[in-house]
Amino acid sequence: MCRWPSTFVYTCEISSALTSFSSALDLASDQREIQHVCLYEIGWCSMIELNYSEAYRAFDRLATESRWSQCYYAYLTGGNHVTEPQVIWRELLPFSRIGYATASFSAEKLRSSSLFKELCILSVIEILYLWKALPNCSNAKLQTMIQGTGIDDASCEGLKNLLLGAISKCLNNTKDAIQYFHLAARDEVGCLSNSYVQPYSCYELACVLLNSPESAGKGRMLMLQAKEDYAGYDFENRLHVRIHSALASIKASAQP
Repeated sequence: MCRWPSTFVYTCEISSALTSFSSALDLASDQREIQHVCLYEIGWCSMIELNYSEAYRAFDRLATESRWSQCYYAYLTGGNHVTEPQVIWRELLPFSRIGYATASFSAEKLRSSSLFKELCILSVIEILYLWKALPNCSNAKLQTMIQGTGIDDASCEGLKNLLLGAISKCLNNTKDAIQYFHLAARDEVGCLSNSYVQPYSCYELACVLLNSPESAGKGRMLMLQAKEDYAGYDFENRLHVRIHSALASIKASAQP
């Protein structure tokens, strides 16, 4: 199981949070557990800021020192090392065969791809999306992410559109979000390697449509479709929690 980023990260201005965690890290020189908490938060704050080198240093140290979930830290370490594919290959290989890597990002794929940097950047955005951290990114960082999703790989096309839809949603660009979610939900080429993209896209599209009275009916239909028409995909439990919450909200709003 992977821990979700701390609520503190979400309620603070990111640069201030980084300063506070860095200071705490320096002061806790003889307190290993506190250091690890600070490193974890520094890594996540740095990912939100798209500061790959700082995120890499934090997660690399955790992967070396912590006894908790080496798979998780090795994955985050590899994902943030966007310039050296041999480092990523070394970090991820021990864990790639136990199914830890996300859809876009596996050691085998990176080893054989000339798009390793683009795949790593896409994987960082994917992690931020899956761990619900995109809304904490500034508009400037979100715009940078849009520029960073220019990868030309048919197997990642659905994932790219899902992420572009999520970014557009954060930027309150509803029209583009709907368009991207539609494209992602219809993706058939990458559905085998990106099994979660279609159900997540269906859910995201439902959420957007539910915000408008004119499209709320279709939104409810898509929400039920996301719940009932898909099974056996990556991160299924995580999506079911979100769907359950959304359906409960729909039911509560329908009561007089």
